Amino acid sequence: MKNDDFLRELGSIAATTRLKRISDALLHDGKRMYRELGMDIEPNWFVVFKLLQQRGPLTVTEIADAIGFSHPSVITMANKMSAAGYLAETRPPDDTRKRILSLSEKAVSKLPEFETVWEAGTAGFKRMLADTDVLTALDILEERLEAKGFGGRTLDELRKFDQVKITEFRDEYAEAFARLNYEWIEKYFGIEEHDREQLDNPRGSVIDSGGQIFFALIDGAVVGTVALIRLNYDVVELAKMAVSPDYQGYNIGSRLIRECIAHARREGMSYIVLESNRKLFAAINLYRKFGFRETALDPNSLYSRANIRMELAIQQSNL
Repeated sequence: MKNDDFLRELGSIAATTRLKRISDALLHDGKRMYRELGMDIEPNWFVVFKLLQQRGPLTVTEIADAIGFSHPSVITMANKMSAAGYLAETRPPDDTRKRILSLSEKAVSKLPEFETVWEAGTAGFKRMLADTDVLTALDILEERLEAKGFGGRTLDELRKFDQVKITEFRDEYAEAFARLNYEWIEKYFGIEEHDREQLDNPRGSVIDSGGQIFFALIDGAVVGTVALIRLNYDVVELAKMAVSPDYQGYNIGSRLIRECIAHARREGMSYIVLESNRKLFAAINLYRKFGFRETALDPNSLYSRANIRMELAIQQSNL
C-alpha cells in the first residue's frame, strides 16, 4: 500500500473510484494470468460460460437480466466470445433480430481446463480475504443500491445539507454542547478537569468572557457545535468542536469552522489558535484545509492530550 494514496485520504467520497480501481486491477491481473497460461479468454467471460453451462441457451436480454449487466455490455462481451469461437448463435425464424447464444463445441471442450483455473482463483481469493467478509459487504451494498440508488441517496443528503442552520449560543443548547463533546472525548481520550469547566458551564466559561459557541441545527436538533474562546484582545481559541456521528460527512465541521473565522474577523481578531491531538487526523486535515499552520506547543497547556498546536492568521485567510 502506498503511503501517499490520495484516494484513501479522500475517504468515503472516493469509495466508488476505489471500487473501480480494484476492479481494473483484478481485470488487468486476470488478463495477464490468462496470457501466461496460454488461454485466449478474458476475466469477465467466466460468468457467461457458467451461466450458459447451467441454464442452456439464452438470449442477450436474458443474459443481461441474469447477471445485472447492461444490454450493450453483454453484446460487446458476446461478440468477443463469438469471435474467439466460444459461443454458438442461432436466430428463431419468427424473429431474426433475436440472438440465442449457447456454448460452442470449443467452449465445452475447454471448460474442464477453465474450471480448474477458476477453482484455484476462488481458493486464492478466499485466502486473500480470510480475515474479512467482503462478499457479505458486497451483498449488502448491492441490496441497498437496488432499494435506492446512489444518485437518489445523494440527492437526499443534499436536501439535508440545505437544512443545516448555523446559530449562536442559547442556554437551551447547553446540554447538547456538553453531550456531543463528552461523547467524542471519552471515546478517544479521558475527560480532564478543564473539559468539565467548559462543558458543564458554557455560558460562564465561554460566553461571559467574550467568546461564542456555534451550533449546527437540522430540523431544530443540534447535530454539531464548536466554541470560540477569547484568550485576549486579538486572539481566540477554537475548541470543543463536535459533530454527531449520525451526521458526519455533511460538511458540518467545515461550516462551523467557516462561521468561526467569519465571526473572528467581524470581531477584529488577529489569530485563531487551537490545540488538538495528532490521532484525530481527520480533524487535523480539516484545519489544514482552512489554512491553519502548526506552531510550537504551549508549555502551559491545560490539556494533557494536546500534542499539536495550530494557528490561523485571520487577516491572511481568504475565507
